[in-house]
Amino acid sequence: MKKQILTLILIMSLGLCLAQSKANIMDSYNAETAGNYQRALEIMQLMLANDSNDEFFQLRIGWLQYLLGQYNEALKAYQLSQKISPNLDAVVGIVNCHLALGRWNDAISTANENLKTYPQHTSLMAKAAYASYMKQDYKVAADFYAKIIRITPWDMEVRGYLVNNLYLAKDINTAKNHYLKLKKYYPDSLIVKEYAKVFE
Repeated sequence: MKKQILTLILIMSLGLCLAQSKANIMDSYNAETAGNYQRALEIMQLMLANDSNDEFFQLRIGWLQYLLGQYNEALKAYQLSQKISPNLDAVVGIVNCHLALGRWNDAISTANENLKTYPQHTSLMAKAAYASYMKQDYKVAADFYAKIIRITPWDMEVRGYLVNNLYLAKDINTAKNHYLKLKKYYPDSLIVKEYAKVFE
């Protein structure tokens, strides 16, 4: 009887291994969509084992580890992807990991370094602004948000962040100018409501 049970377990294990070895990237996407990030990651790790120099597999592993809260592991995966073939997605992933780990200076320096190559990349600017805000370096945060506003002037959420950081940096007149514009175009903004008692 024990022999039959052991044989059955062995057959089931072999079947599972064969199923896993046949798993493809769509299975990983489907597992992610279903919220099973661990299964999605396991599939990608199996695929990477057969193609260790694939920058996208490394990138996707980083993303799934990030979703699982494994920020140090995700950072390594993103860095490997970037090393294999420099790409903006890996850079954004690296910055996100630094932010998640509370490494504000690393996030800012990585963003600044890559803004030399991608000077219009507003997402990198916003991440650097957030890191600066967390450091309570409000003037630097305001400078980043001001750069974004010059590129996308109708982003009212960013303009709200700009008002807040300008005020905290004690640049009251500039903050009020942006506040008035924000009030004109997006009067329901929480920043408008919060700063009404200050500017009116």
